[in-house]
Amino acid sequence: MESIRAYFGSKYRLVGVKLFKEIPEGYPTPAKPGKFCEFVRRAALGETILMRAEDEECHQSLIALGFQEPMFIDLQPRIQPAETKAVLIAPVEEIPDPDVVLMIATPRQVMEAAALLHGIEAKFAGEIAVCGEVIAEPLKSGKANVTFLCGGARMFADYKDSEVILGAPLEVFKELETKVKALEKSCGALCGCKTSDLPPRVVQMFSELGFERGIDYFFGRVDSQNVRIYLNKDINGKISYVTIHFPVKGEVEAAPPFQARKRGAWTDLYATFKDGEGFDISSGKGLKELIEELAAKIKKK
Repeated sequence: MESIRAYFGSKYRLVGVKLFKEIPEGYPTPAKPGKFCEFVRRAALGETILMRAEDEECHQSLIALGFQEPMFIDLQPRIQPAETKAVLIAPVEEIPDPDVVLMIATPRQVMEAAALLHGIEAKFAGEIAVCGEVIAEPLKSGKANVTFLCGGARMFADYKDSEVILGAPLEVFKELETKVKALEKSCGALCGCKTSDLPPRVVQMFSELGFERGIDYFFGRVDSQNVRIYLNKDINGKISYVTIHFPVKGEVEAAPPFQARKRGAWTDLYATFKDGEGFDISSGKGLKELIEELAAKIKKK
């Protein structure tokens, strides 16, 4: 799973969670009681924790994780029936066959994961967030879910305002890992208008310039560099912007006008220009020269 962490540039480790109907031996228990959401964050920083019922301070979490049945009002989502005796929480590599895998992420990272997984239907309510929304719910549905956390998680477990959690059964993260590794080999993609939606004259222009047509970009080689070209519309629906993307393997110096994004073994160098800034989208005049000028600026470390 380390390839997923590298691809998304996460500072946290992926967390594996496994529920037990009997308390296993050989795992460290907390020195003092805490909250499940707190233990998840500690695991993302490298700690292994075996949580028993007496280690959990949050009563709702005990119900959501299946330690207890609700007494008066049903609580959903929750593990049913309540047969849990212990929950192992650790970096995913430390747990054989975890039931659920968690990734503390930014909204942008979840967006990118959703694109690779062909969509995620998030179900959240700001309550029983980590224990319920990304443990019980994925186990119930067999699908990925996203929690925007709850007040308790942000207050007591120190989750930042910019952080959410993606949770899914192990099989979903294995699928994500497979796609990430494929992207690492092929160099990945950014995002542009689908080429099938572009005017035929624009498609023909790129063909005449020597670029082939992909799903949402045009691609080719310039000065021995792979290049992808994305077209985007302005708020009025007019094609007004061009993003030129060079996926380069290894470390690269990102001098202006480039922006850079590290993605595993690759560095994405990209720059966006407005139509008329030295080139014309309709005719293609000046575009090839701009791309060649940018390719000449690429310097590997």
